[in-house]
Amino acid sequence: MERFTKDQAPECGVCRFKANCFYSRLDAQAQKAWNKLKLGRKFTDEEAIYNECQHPLGTYTVCKGRAKVFSTDAKGQQMITWIRHPGDTFGHIALFAENEYYCNSRAMGETILSFVDRKSLERFLEENPKAYKIFLYKVASELHTLQVKLKDTAYKPARSKVARALLNAISYKSKDTSAPAIHGLKRTEIAEITGLALETVVRALAELEKHSIIKRETKSIKILDYPLLQRVADPHIKK
Repeated sequence: MERFTKDQAPECGVCRFKANCFYSRLDAQAQKAWNKLKLGRKFTDEEAIYNECQHPLGTYTVCKGRAKVFSTDAKGQQMITWIRHPGDTFGHIALFAENEYYCNSRAMGETILSFVDRKSLERFLEENPKAYKIFLYKVASELHTLQVKLKDTAYKPARSKVARALLNAISYKSKDTSAPAIHGLKRTEIAEITGLALETVVRALAELEKHSIIKRETKSIKILDYPLLQRVADPHIKK
């Protein structure tokens, strides 16, 4: 893969995000093999990772930063399907299906990705057959997530959709702290994630801030009342 090199590949064993990565589910032998075959590369904000209709060359894993996966309609409007966080592997569905990409992917801010090409991945799976189950689990989990998203899109009110988008975008650094926050997520991106008009997103954010659930700052959104934001995201959650 162009510009991916071995010397840019982060060491999985010392990565602070490895608990979120499928690497942590591999046995010791498979972990050692995976470390040897992956390459790495740094991407700048909005730099293309892959484009719709390209043939997949391998799989990607976010080591630092974030990557968005999105589709664009004839009018140029975007719909974000996934935001990939540190530890997330992506690009595997088109690769396994032997199809072209049906969407695009771009870096969100400065991002470091690792990459494993198709032939290396196939050889890795042949030599480490237990890893097949890990990928099957990942595909099944993502299918379930998409089913939930479709249900939410059809039935949830705008405020709940925005609240869910915020919860899913909490930075890993602040995720389990008393002051969770979202960094670098634009209002336009929230609209692209939820499928809502930008004006609707702005009103929903203002309403959440009015009720002291969130606080908007220049480059971040602080969550002031996490339990309440969860209840807004899912009105049927048990109090």
